[in-house]
Amino acid sequence: MLPPEKIAQWQNLGEKIARELVFAEAGKDSGLLPINHLLGLIEDKIREDGTPEPLVLGARQARRWLDKIFDSSGLFSQEEIDRFGAWAGWWEEALQALAGQRTPPAPPSDRDADIAPLPAPSAPVPPLQPAAGEEPVLTLDLGKDRELLGEFVSESLEHLQNIEQGALVLEANPSDAETLHCIFRAFHTFKSSAGFLNLPAMQILAHELESLLELARQQKLAITRAAIDLILAGADTLKQFIREISAQLASRQPSGPILIPTLDLLARLRAALADPSVLQPEWVPTAGLPPSPMPPETPKGNRESAAVKVDTAKLDSLVDLVGEMIIAQSMVMQNGDLAALRNEPLNRNLARLRHISKELKHTALSLRMVPIRDTFQKMNRLVRDLAGKAGKPLHLLTQGENTELDRALVEEINDPLIHMIRNSVDHGIENAQLRQQRGKPPHGTIWLNAFHQGGSIVIEVRDDGNGLDRERILAKAVQNKIVKTGDHLQENEVFRLIMAPGFSTAEKVTDLSGRGVGLDVVQRNVEKLRGKIEIQSAAGQGSTFRIHLPLTLAIMDGLIVGAGGQRYIVPASSVCQSFSLSAGRIQTVQGRGEMIEVRGKLHPLLRLCSHFGIQPASTDPAASIAVLVASGSRSRCLVVDQLLGKQEVVIKSLGETFRGPSCVVGAAIMGDGRAALILDAHALVDLESVPLEAAA
Repeated sequence: MLPPEKIAQWQNLGEKIARELVFAEAGKDSGLLPINHLLGLIEDKIREDGTPEPLVLGARQARRWLDKIFDSSGLFSQEEIDRFGAWAGWWEEALQALAGQRTPPAPPSDRDADIAPLPAPSAPVPPLQPAAGEEPVLTLDLGKDRELLGEFVSESLEHLQNIEQGALVLEANPSDAETLHCIFRAFHTFKSSAGFLNLPAMQILAHELESLLELARQQKLAITRAAIDLILAGADTLKQFIREISAQLASRQPSGPILIPTLDLLARLRAALADPSVLQPEWVPTAGLPPSPMPPETPKGNRESAAVKVDTAKLDSLVDLVGEMIIAQSMVMQNGDLAALRNEPLNRNLARLRHISKELKHTALSLRMVPIRDTFQKMNRLVRDLAGKAGKPLHLLTQGENTELDRALVEEINDPLIHMIRNSVDHGIENAQLRQQRGKPPHGTIWLNAFHQGGSIVIEVRDDGNGLDRERILAKAVQNKIVKTGDHLQENEVFRLIMAPGFSTAEKVTDLSGRGVGLDVVQRNVEKLRGKIEIQSAAGQGSTFRIHLPLTLAIMDGLIVGAGGQRYIVPASSVCQSFSLSAGRIQTVQGRGEMIEVRGKLHPLLRLCSHFGIQPASTDPAASIAVLVASGSRSRCLVVDQLLGKQEVVIKSLGETFRGPSCVVGAAIMGDGRAALILDAHALVDLESVPLEAAA
């Protein structure tokens, strides 16, 4: 018996196909690509164990009809519309029978041929080939096909991501017939759509890749590393085409022919098709990979029916409007005339408005939140390729893939993760022989983890390699004149030296590292996102890099403080406590400046007025307030004149023109219409307590 939620998902897909058929017209292609996509989703689901035979046969039948359209005119005929309409009615009837625990009826009769007994359709007629020796060129008809090309780009990126992940799973488990079929189906769908849109270069390449996978499905081709390399190279080339098409659609590039070299790759594919033995098994650096994780379980309930694709520009606009609404609401609430009123119904309505605004803000921000899963999955491919270049067998274990964060953060964190993993592979993980000599397993392991901590998200990259060599790092820093001989640095300060521009302990430059730009890029990118990096390491046991990031870049909770007549905002998530100062609590430690003891621990003091070069309201310590802020394992007490309250603020960029000191990350419009600077707690903790008159 099939679970009700699975039947509901199939019914939803069938209803969507029926809706597309309502608008289909003979002699036109309207609805063809959406139906192709929806049918692909049905095919993905029916491969699961326990699917009744009539549904399997019906899905194959619909696929064969659709392929025939793609391989001919690419337009619906009235007979084909009627045929699909009858099929959609049968699909609903069959699912209703299953829901009532009855035997579903057989699919509608196929007047062309008997239903093929294959688990997927055979490859259609090869596409028209270009002249010998000529690279196939794509020419887009943006005036006629802009909307269809947009759908094609969106669906193709999804197919290519599935192909890449499927290829990595297949490499670890070559006998996985279901994954092999998924990759085959993705290339088949890709080819059909490319042919329909008259994109011959992509259609030809997808056809050859599909043919290669057909050999594997027929067990005439062994799934070796060389075969996977060829599949991934083909997917990468198709991705280049998609990027070029996307750039022209978005007007980032002028319209014109798209030429991406494919002849060499096509020659390699055709050589493998002619003689599969050229892809002989070989040593695989990633040998010993753990079993591929199962895809995450779909939550109960029909989540798919609620999924809607929305332009990200519209989401960004919505969040901006919500932010402006919060500013306007704050200005209304702080209006003096309103505060003087003694109107209970009005106060209740305002409280209700405040509650609704808060819920709207959380809902709007949640629309920008996406799982980090896709970013983590890209790292599987990266580790595989790096393992091959470095000649080191590697594992990549991921955890917390469903952790959600702001879409803008997901896009920006990709490069830092790439550099950190490259650093782990080249500098951290030892070769197999050395690992065995040290009593370690021959394969190295890299852990990638994401989790929420307080008001931020933490992304952790850990390995079980060499660990950081403190003395070697210090010696290199002295050699590069980053520090002086005799400087006494704490361990975390030494480790942070590897983030310095141009710093590298590599003895020679390779295509993986050695130029001293990798971790410098990581630090700059993370700081740009208002984040910070923590490093822990144990010699011979491995290293851990933790990136702390805010959940969103749009709105934050802030503690508003006053200093010298100015208002500043400290991120509330970084504030530990606040307390009144007294002269007796302040101590001076040689070489470390002013300190204050809190709960038995000394914390450095930073006078905010002195730091920004402004006059404090009072020089009497007893009239000041100390705010203890923390960043990871480090902390600092900020001395301010007063605490003005806690408030949600909309973060506004200062832009390049108003680039200020490093401890300022933006500004916010307050209730009275004036701006307040937002301070970066991570930078404040690392600052020296010296005036910055230039920043005043």
